[in-house]
Amino acid sequence: GLGPSTLVGEKPALVWCNLAAFGNTGPLRDRPGYDPMMQAYSGLMSLLGEDGRPPVRVTASIIDMGAAMWAVIGILVAVRERDRTGKGGIVDTSLLETGLGWMTILMAAYLSNRELPQRQGSGVDMIVPYQAFAASDGYMMVAAGNDNLFRRLCAALDRPGLAEDPRFRTNGDRVVHRSELIPILSEIFAARPRAEWARLLETTGIPNGPIHTLDQVVADAQVQELGMIQKRPGSDLELIGLPLSFDGLRPPFTKPAPALGEDNESVLG
Repeated sequence: GLGPSTLVGEKPALVWCNLAAFGNTGPLRDRPGYDPMMQAYSGLMSLLGEDGRPPVRVTASIIDMGAAMWAVIGILVAVRERDRTGKGGIVDTSLLETGLGWMTILMAAYLSNRELPQRQGSGVDMIVPYQAFAASDGYMMVAAGNDNLFRRLCAALDRPGLAEDPRFRTNGDRVVHRSELIPILSEIFAARPRAEWARLLETTGIPNGPIHTLDQVVADAQVQELGMIQKRPGSDLELIGLPLSFDGLRPPFTKPAPALGEDNESVLG
């Protein structure tokens, strides 16, 4: 048959990319798969959500989109190699390899100590506080990623004594005493709206941001200034544009998606 090895053998300059579900080798190499299935199989889904509650998946198809990105990166590497040597080759990637690729830090931690990480909801296991808090009008993320930021956070919250509490003085202390610190902070944040907290935290350099709904994202001044939402040519349909700019310009949509077979003649001749 016309497999990649045969075709590359006939035309050594050819670059061929295989994008499978489980990879190009192993007992599951011919098995189909989809994004949610690979979020589960790679272990990613086991770490999403909160302890004691059912696993959840990332709603955005990060495995599908990530695999496509790895495919593009691999193809471009092969094309550059062909520019240098005249030879193409076969690029392999898969949904499973992409899922495992997203797990690098968590998997490295597990491989070093064989301890299963716990689910942390919006937080992380080794930095506290670094999670969402409910203000009086909605949720916001607060990221006090080091001891200096935590001291500044406590000052902004008008609770400077928290930073001197032996339970919370260092990040290591706060990780151990997470269950004691988070309820204290949650009660404080619940007393004021997000915008008020944002002003207080930004004046002291504490990274923070609201958890937006999609309508809030579309209306956001920063999102609008970036020009990420674009109209399809010849249509009022709005879509998310390419998350790249070149020399300060974001490439616009130039035409609608091609119809089935539209480019056959120009591509295949």
